[in-house]
Amino acid sequence: MTTMMTAAVPAAGAAGQYESWRAKRIPAVEEIRPGIWSLPTPMPDNPLRYVIAYAARVDDGIVLFDSGWLSEQSWASLNGALDSIGYSVADVRMVLITHTHADHHGLTRRIAEASGATVGMHRTEAESMRTISESISAHPKPLDAWLRERGAPADEVDVLTAQMADDTVARIHHSLIAPDLLIEDGDRPVPGRPDIRAIATPGHTQGHLCFLFEDDRLLLSGDHILPRITPHVTRPPDLDDDALGSYLDSLAKVASLEVDEVLPAHEYRFSDLEGRVTDLIAHHRERLDEIRGASRGGRSTWEIATQISWSRGWDATHGFMRQTALSETFSHLRYLERIDSVRRSARRPDHWHPTS
Repeated sequence: MTTMMTAAVPAAGAAGQYESWRAKRIPAVEEIRPGIWSLPTPMPDNPLRYVIAYAARVDDGIVLFDSGWLSEQSWASLNGALDSIGYSVADVRMVLITHTHADHHGLTRRIAEASGATVGMHRTEAESMRTISESISAHPKPLDAWLRERGAPADEVDVLTAQMADDTVARIHHSLIAPDLLIEDGDRPVPGRPDIRAIATPGHTQGHLCFLFEDDRLLLSGDHILPRITPHVTRPPDLDDDALGSYLDSLAKVASLEVDEVLPAHEYRFSDLEGRVTDLIAHHRERLDEIRGASRGGRSTWEIATQISWSRGWDATHGFMRQTALSETFSHLRYLERIDSVRRSARRPDHWHPTS
């Protein structure tokens, strides 16, 4: 996640969820509509505190949308949440994944092994998950080279690549299960529920999906649209495409959907989808102006990242959060390069200049 901005107004029925978020508690399980539940589970040692999976009733059980963080605490919490709505893990028929970050996909293998559930995700997300796992197996060389190319000091490179070599990181990534079902934009993947439509929303990841519950006028947004913060928009170190451009296009794609509530994976559910999209796009436009201004005189990605504003300040940002801040800066620079607003010089590490 990256910088904070104007927050969305909680949905009319989300007072309890909103107050729990404000009080830094994990919200209660809620039945949002008949047969549709929010299932918050903890993310130990993470400032986001919890991730929200969702369950929808089908004829012979339930479908889960995302699964939760890979930990015993999260597993116990998910089982308790399912029990509270009259189901168990054995009743899960499908697990549909918005994207394969570990807080959304971490428990999927365990659920599938316990229930025989079908696992579905976007084709591009499955390909990306495989590529990242192979990169981790090859150790941190792609990240090392990418950091140096962005102008990171040698001591910072050592710290950040050491994290990728951590056994915990490798364990989490290698525990992620491949899908049985590949989902494309517009698919209706749940048998007997033609009202649930998948919407491809690349940006936060290459194969991110949202799910539109047409009859209930709900958008399950994963990390694509959150009520208070902007999702981290970047790509793996060895993929130099325009992640921010994809994200802005995906925001525009969902802005006019006729929904009453947005169900995000973090914080609290909210209303006024179009207003929130407008705010997010405006935020990124302001961010682009700030980053373009910081490139004057010719600076590396690292130097620009140190000059722009961050919610906690650059000096208070360390480790993985500093890496995400750097990659977020690079995503904005790549977008500016694509629209010919900045240019990248041939020197190494990279140096950026405004085009006029």
